[in-house]
Amino acid sequence: MSDIKKCGWLMKEGGGWKSWKKRWFVLKGAVIHYAKNEKDHEKGKDQGTINLEDATYIKPTNQRPKKTHCFEIPTPDRIYYISAATAQEMQDWISVCRQGKQQEIDKRNPPTKVEKRNATTTSSSSTTSSSQSEAQSKKERVGIEDFELLTVIGEGSFGKVLRVRKNDDGKIYAMKVLDKNMIIQRNELEHTRSEKSILQQLDCPFLVKLHYTFQTSSKLYFILDYINGGELFFHLQNQKKFDGERVRFYCGEIVLGLKYLHEKGILYRDLKPENVLITSDGHICMTDFGISKEGLKAVDDRTATFCGTPEYLAPEVLEGVEYGKAVDWWSFGTLMYEMLTGLPPFYSQDVQVMYQKIMSAKLVIPDNISQSAAQLLKQLLERDPEKRIQDPKDIMSHPYFESIDWQKLNAKEIIPPYIPQVSSTDSIENIDTTFTTKDVRLDDEGPISNEEQKDFTGFTWQPQNSHLN
Repeated sequence: MSDIKKCGWLMKEGGGWKSWKKRWFVLKGAVIHYAKNEKDHEKGKDQGTINLEDATYIKPTNQRPKKTHCFEIPTPDRIYYISAATAQEMQDWISVCRQGKQQEIDKRNPPTKVEKRNATTTSSSSTTSSSQSEAQSKKERVGIEDFELLTVIGEGSFGKVLRVRKNDDGKIYAMKVLDKNMIIQRNELEHTRSEKSILQQLDCPFLVKLHYTFQTSSKLYFILDYINGGELFFHLQNQKKFDGERVRFYCGEIVLGLKYLHEKGILYRDLKPENVLITSDGHICMTDFGISKEGLKAVDDRTATFCGTPEYLAPEVLEGVEYGKAVDWWSFGTLMYEMLTGLPPFYSQDVQVMYQKIMSAKLVIPDNISQSAAQLLKQLLERDPEKRIQDPKDIMSHPYFESIDWQKLNAKEIIPPYIPQVSSTDSIENIDTTFTTKDVRLDDEGPISNEEQKDFTGFTWQPQNSHLN
């Protein structure tokens, strides 16, 4: 018992953040053990441990208003929320845990003789040395504990997208959270690796920017720009279709985004209204590179994976033959047509019928569409990829874009024809309430095996010279 620094009953929030359980807590060195009762702990039947060396901090919290005398311990895997019976007991636990953490750090990193000698020179130099040492020992790796979860802004089969605030500077970001178990079950490892690799390369005004990636035992996290003007899909649903100038403006910025991707050897493969966001100042921002393909540098480079969203699939994808960057320009033509008319050109509620129409139905262009727009649509929605217009230079010089100053457009110097109604750059007015009313907390699905964890080696990333302040 001599190595036990403190023990007693505390309440701990469950791994899935669903309920609170009374547990027997024991602090040994810098590790907290918790079990159902004292006997279970003595028999080695702990339910879990918390390594305080990995903890960013140990402090009181008001994040759980239904529980009093609550403190939190963020670690790379999760944030632990613990409640004591009294305020004094909470402070006692916080104090002894902090001491245990510091003692273990000091034990592993004893001061050198030079440091000891310098420490006795003057009190001012000692203070400076201590501050520098503390700053250097701060955790430089960004993790889940560095963000406050605010609102759900999207959801899919792999996880959630959250609006979050970074604790140190208050900046708002979008946090895309993917479940490792789901990725493994659906055989999506390569797509996930590719998405991270692609996002790291992007630096374009019309493509979402990646700031950090990190992981816990059960989840992957992408920290991205927060774009709050709403999805193009959201605005199309509300307004049915857009006027000609607005379509031309959006199309111009999308062309620049696709041009940038293709020059990087990246095939987007999922251009659709749901993946085109509108910024608070009215520009477009393309997002979601989960099924994008990198490495297609040469003009004749091809791939053959069947993927994408049915309405926007090019005929060559449906045929099952190898395809190249021309598929993105077919999707672009489909999206342009939809913005002008309200529906994709070959739409049907029956997916198989829609596939048949994409393959063989006549392209019908309404009379109210301008001649130059109709001409470009015919060239984009050409079924033969060899005849389809696909060189960005040819598209940008097309009569449809005659009024566009591409240099000014790329510099965002052209005033957008539509500015979303937002109260601030951080607000959620244009986010679907289907998402924003959902519980922001992340369920813990449980860790994967050590062997499976190896598949995610190297996922954690942040730009050079980036660290916690």
